[in-house]
Amino acid sequence: MSAILSGAGFLDGPRNKGQIQADAWKRDERMEELAALKVSNPGTFDRLSPTVRMSLGYYEQDKKLAAEHGRDVTNGGK
Repeated sequence: MSAILSGAGFLDGPRNKGQIQADAWKRDERMEELAALKVSNPGTFDRLSPTVRMSLGYYEQDKKLAAEHGRDVTNGGK
């Protein structure tokens, strides 16, 4: 169903969900610190709440999309 909706045309033109997410991404220093903790101390990271870990996953996915769409993700610039 989502594939159908993703490809649907709208009155003002087709939607590019990836570009919309990339444009909306903003650097969050707390998430960057969690990402560093995930690498430097995975045992501690694994003991964090599932909600925090899921939030980091969404943040990292949006950051990846932003990089793929030409955004500078190293310091939050455009």
